[in-house]
Amino acid sequence: MLRKFRSMFVFILIICFVATFFAGCTNNNNQSQGDSNKHDTTNNSGKVDTNTPDDPFSLEADNKIIEDALAKVVTPDYFKNTPTYEYTVQYLVSPEKEGTFGQRYFEKKFNAKLKFIALDTTNRKDQLNTMFATGKIPDFLSYIPASDVGVYAKQGLLAEVPEAMIKENMPNYYPFIKEANLFQSTSVEGKNMALPFYAAKGGVPWPPAIRADWLKNVGINTVPKTLDELEEAFIKFRNDDPDKDGKKNTYALTNPSTQAGPIWFQSIFGAYGTNPFMWLERDDKLQFGFTTVETKEALKRLHKWYELELISPEFITDNGRSTSVEDISTKFAEGKIGYMDNLSFEDNQWDADGHINYRWVKQSPEWLKFFEDNKDNPDEMYKTEVFTDFNDDVPQPYYINLPTLKGPNGAEGYYTSGLQGSPMIFGQQMADEPEKLAKLLRIIDHITSDEETYLHMSYGIDGLEWKSDEQGRRLLNPDWSKHALFDPGYKKYGDWILNPVQNTNPAFFSVIGGPRAEQRYERTMDIIKEFPSYSDKLGIVLPSGAKYSEITDTRIKEYVVKAIAGDIDIDKTFDDEVKRWYKDGGEVLTQEANDWYKSGK
Repeated sequence: MLRKFRSMFVFILIICFVATFFAGCTNNNNQSQGDSNKHDTTNNSGKVDTNTPDDPFSLEADNKIIEDALAKVVTPDYFKNTPTYEYTVQYLVSPEKEGTFGQRYFEKKFNAKLKFIALDTTNRKDQLNTMFATGKIPDFLSYIPASDVGVYAKQGLLAEVPEAMIKENMPNYYPFIKEANLFQSTSVEGKNMALPFYAAKGGVPWPPAIRADWLKNVGINTVPKTLDELEEAFIKFRNDDPDKDGKKNTYALTNPSTQAGPIWFQSIFGAYGTNPFMWLERDDKLQFGFTTVETKEALKRLHKWYELELISPEFITDNGRSTSVEDISTKFAEGKIGYMDNLSFEDNQWDADGHINYRWVKQSPEWLKFFEDNKDNPDEMYKTEVFTDFNDDVPQPYYINLPTLKGPNGAEGYYTSGLQGSPMIFGQQMADEPEKLAKLLRIIDHITSDEETYLHMSYGIDGLEWKSDEQGRRLLNPDWSKHALFDPGYKKYGDWILNPVQNTNPAFFSVIGGPRAEQRYERTMDIIKEFPSYSDKLGIVLPSGAKYSEITDTRIKEYVVKAIAGDIDIDKTFDDEVKRWYKDGGEVLTQEANDWYKSGK
């Protein structure tokens, strides 16, 4: 069993690595990124532009909309009365050519000039290091890994950005990063060396979902609120034929083996106040979650569930999230399991499109009819809130997102990815021009706090990427892909990629999208964000993190799987495994983690 497991485990890790690598590339390229600096006025879809006024999708038509909009841009007084500084900038992705809408809007709005340094996103770090070695340092760089801030600062490449300076020039953004304690991640030897990025969505818990129809079918009419109540439901999910097909072919839950460790059984570990893959606060110190007694108790509970056949025997190999093979959402929607907790709030909303809901609706005639009947009425189509209790007045069946799940000692909480994003840094030369630095801080603060500016920097102007409807709501333009300036990487239009503070202000989550966006953020996120949560308390990549990465990931995964499956005796092996963890590098990591933790106090 162990030899077979080891082979399977290595195979799974290889798949995880490949999937994670390509997922990261896709995220960078599709959400906000491109990598070319050559402008091309042809449509990426292959359509030949006629460039005639009669073609509403031509380059000429697009440019007319842009010129009309730019003519109406007003420069706020503060920026109007400051020097017209030129900033050399290295965004993660740059526009294809000088003069995109995004650049021209930025320059007119803020009375500034932008000079881009374009790099290939596939090996950006190597190119940055080469550039720095030649003494060429941009004034501003976005999306820099937190682990690199200290490295660059100690090489003398960065300008200090005093917290007092940020507070003075960023009155709207500063409270976000201060309350989230993000300066811990950008402090180097007592000096703040970067502008923290506030990842607002990262603070929203990943909610578990449970099949309401299964609960009813096994005689449970109240939503489980404790781990013991959940266990009672799980036992019935396995033994009491919850899908009413007369067969014993259902399981309570499984594990997203292809996803990152912190997501594995995250709601169950949270009910014990731990997560074996994350750094936790214990007695005003940081302790790695795997080494806690709570992790031991949680593993014993999970092993008990495996012995009771509540956990699918395929938990070692089940895919956490996929569009090409059967994954956990598919099993959940098809009635093979009755509980899942491995996806974010944005996959739970009832829009027939989120990762869970799309699969769920496909299996439900009543929900299919609901969306078909309301396809021309978005207000009705996207009116549904997430369910936190039973509801007989909606199409059946549905799933419930559990508002709380308390463990044996009263602990509760669901995983969050955390509020810390990739920081923004400033070249050392900016320290010699404090007025220039202060103006740039003011610009960033204005983008993240002024709705019209944020809208134009993120989504452009009315008539292209989005259009206003009769009610004045901003809706995504279904014909945008036909336009000459369309580019999925935003490199031609130049919006989005030039906004360094995307999704930092929750007030702007619904700035575009109409009823659908309102459903996602007001009828889904605003409910789920009130659920109890936890996050990793370590805000940086440790100096020895790469050297000892095996003991914080691969080794933990292997032990967790063996412990649940019963291949090892938890009571006989756990304490010795913790001692081995400390001996094999854990002592070094714990010391580094606490050195950083104390430095921010």
